[in-house]
Amino acid sequence: MGARYEPVHRERFVVETTAEGERIRIKAPRHIFVMLFLPFWLVLWTLGGIAAMTQLLTNFELFLVVWLCAWALGWCAAAGTLAWMFTGAEIIAVRGRDIEIAHTALGLSRRWLYQGAQIRNLSVAPQPAWPFQFRWQVPFLANQRNGALKFDYGPRTLYVGAGLDEGEARMIVERLGRILPSAAA
Repeated sequence: MGARYEPVHRERFVVETTAEGERIRIKAPRHIFVMLFLPFWLVLWTLGGIAAMTQLLTNFELFLVVWLCAWALGWCAAAGTLAWMFTGAEIIAVRGRDIEIAHTALGLSRRWLYQGAQIRNLSVAPQPAWPFQFRWQVPFLANQRNGALKFDYGPRTLYVGAGLDEGEARMIVERLGRILPSAAA
């Protein structure tokens, strides 16, 4: 009887070659519980907002105005989280000797460009063990402590590659180490 090996999984990132150079596309992490819970929550939250708006139109109260502002922020955060999980990606692009980090979702994007000569200590960031793996990621905000790769840029430590395992992060660090200035690694 032959040995039955565990399957080797594919990495959760894609390396693309473009006219501008190489880029690594990392799909946004998907958390099943959040993806199942938020649509239900959004329906109830929307109904609550409609009820508050109806009440505000019939009887103006300052408290309802403040509550509706908080309601709108909560609704946008929940809808944005769902959009990020379904369509979002983090892109690490090499531009010459520099790195560009981008968050993209639903045709929107935000980019940060870092000088390769200023990057130090590109390495793998230890990931928390289950059940502490879920970290709330707010896309389009810079310098979150959420990612499997890290590097020093001046006095700050930046994290990228949310949702990757340490093995996947090592693959990316090796790939970037061949391209970036030697001081980066």
